[in-house]
Parts: sequence; C-alpha cells; structure tokens
Amino acid sequence: MSENKKGRGVVLLVEDDPHDALVVERSFQGSGLKVSLIKARDGKEALDYLLEKVPHGEPGSVPRLILLDLKLPLMDGFEFLEEVKAIPRFSSIPVVVFTSSTELEDVKRAYELGASAYLVKPLRFEDFVEMMKVVGTFWVSLNITCTTSFDY
Repeated sequence: MSENKKGRGVVLLVEDDPHDALVVERSFQGSGLKVSLIKARDGKEALDYLLEKVPHGEPGSVPRLILLDLKLPLMDGFEFLEEVKAIPRFSSIPVVVFTSSTELEDVKRAYELGASAYLVKPLRFEDFVEMMKVVGTFWVSLNITCTTSFDY
C-alpha cells in the first residue's frame, strides 16, 4: 500500500492493475484537486487499511471516497463492499465501483451491496482521464459526506 499525502480529501483506490492505478493517480494530479490517494491492490489490503488507520483517529485517514475495482485477488470487490458496508463507522463512506465489467448482474449486485455509483472504465486513455477528473471533482470537492472536513 502506498500513500500520496496532499491533503484535501483522502481517496482509497482499490485496484490491482498498476496501469489503471497510475492513470487514476495522474488524473487526480492533473485535475488540480488536492487528493491524498491511498492505493490498495485488493479488498483485503483496503479493509486492513481501514481497520488499522481509521479507528486510531489518524488525521486525514478517513476516505472521502473509495474507488473500487470488482475483479481483485484475495478479496474481490463484492466481498470488500459487503464487508465495509457492514461496519457502521465505514458504511457511510461513498463507494464508487470502477470496473471493466458491463454485466448487468454485476451492476445489480454492486448496488444491492451498497455501491454509491457504478462506472465502467473507458477504453480510451483520454476518456479515462476525463472520467477521473469528473469523479474527483464531484465526490471529493463537491459532495458532502460524513467524513467531510469543513476546515478549508
């Protein structure tokens, strides 16, 4: 797991593809948003981060957003989503599924498990970057959550 502390909002990215993770990171950097991107390679690593960092009240450790791929090793996105939404202190964190799956059953299951949104990864690099800028702007800058800090 790696951290990039910049300070306006923490985004937990759960993504096993290093290329996709890099595009997300670069998209946030290029958007002008101050995002601290925490990267986890699978659901287990992401859940471990939440269980270890957030309960101890480390400043800025509570994610404003979780970006979640579905097809992950060890603990897939569905298992992670089910786990995180069952823990009261994490259940209000918005989880945006960000995957290549267009299967209707995957969409339905993600929403049933508590996903806030379901986005399909664009094939073109430019579209991918633009989608991440929009996601970051809405979910980190504009959306008010239970983890929002008003000290800016």
